[in-house]
Amino acid sequence: MPETIVETKPRPRDRVLVRLSGGRFFTLPQSEAGSLTLSPGTAVADDEVERWSRIDQYLRGKDKALRLLSIRARSRQEIEKALAEMEIVPGVRAGILEELRESGLVDDERFARDYTGSRAEIKHLGPHRIQFELRKLGVNRAIVDRAIVESFPGGRQEELAWEVVRRKLGSRKPDERAVRRMMDLLKRKGFDYGVINRVGYELLRSAGKDAAELAEDE
Repeated sequence: MPETIVETKPRPRDRVLVRLSGGRFFTLPQSEAGSLTLSPGTAVADDEVERWSRIDQYLRGKDKALRLLSIRARSRQEIEKALAEMEIVPGVRAGILEELRESGLVDDERFARDYTGSRAEIKHLGPHRIQFELRKLGVNRAIVDRAIVESFPGGRQEELAWEVVRRKLGSRKPDERAVRRMMDLLKRKGFDYGVINRVGYELLRSAGKDAAELAEDE
């Protein structure tokens, strides 16, 4: 038996809320509602209800995606996961993501470059930590690798590692324990082991201790 409309209400942004006798309700654009007879008691065919459901999902999903993007840039997978959690059907999700891609609002290449650059400059993270974070955000490995290469040219990684050390030690001369702490910190921040070892050896020399002695102590 077809459902009937029991209530309609105007909503912000030129939209209309339509509530059906079965308990479901949908938000439709005013332009869509204006072409229909949406008075209480009007019967609505099943295929029309299904079409309204997809329109409603599209509007809710697009609104959610734009809210997330207004806070910070997002990877494609982050947006898709948020839409899936809203139970937006796959076809509608794909349409929203394609619109966002075409408008330039979702671009994993740009996202990876910007993310890598900011995490390196602001948090002083090394490439391995950043790679791990981007992969968790669902960015393709090849895209991540390109962003890492671009953000860590030449000796950039070692420069950042020394910046981490200077921020932590200041002008203090490090003792052996401080050197160990610095090396552990650089590991946690995701720097290459070669970079960590070179920085550690330099710190040990400045502390007056040979690197071989530190290895023996371990």
